[in-house]
Amino acid sequence: MAWTTEDEKVWNLTNPFRQHLGIEIKWVKDKRAEISIPITDNLIQAYGMVHGGIYCVLIDTVLGTAVRGGYGFDAKPLTTDLNVSFLRPSGIGTLYATAEMIKTGRQVAVGNGDVRDAEGRLLATGRGSFLVRPQE
Repeated sequence: MAWTTEDEKVWNLTNPFRQHLGIEIKWVKDKRAEISIPITDNLIQAYGMVHGGIYCVLIDTVLGTAVRGGYGFDAKPLTTDLNVSFLRPSGIGTLYATAEMIKTGRQVAVGNGDVRDAEGRLLATGRGSFLVRPQE
């Protein structure tokens, strides 16, 4: 059964970490997804920029969402590798992360993700690999 945007929104409400950060599900379709996060003062590091870990969280989170979009909830994706390149700093505002799975095998999925600001500027890009539960 296909995993929909509404399925992910409901599931998102049960995730305390996502709720703490204010992550919002924009859409999920097939093996692609988009999420957003409001950047507030508590996510800014000492130099006045978004902490790089937030970019990592966004890419990891949106990739996991895209995995569920391709496999459904039972995939229960677990990150096995995540590589993020930081391209430009950002500050207060809303950030958007998009992802697309580029390989979906029986037990491993690989995808690319990007983080952009409200003006569409590319802030970070990354690739992640995920272990998915084998079909039973």
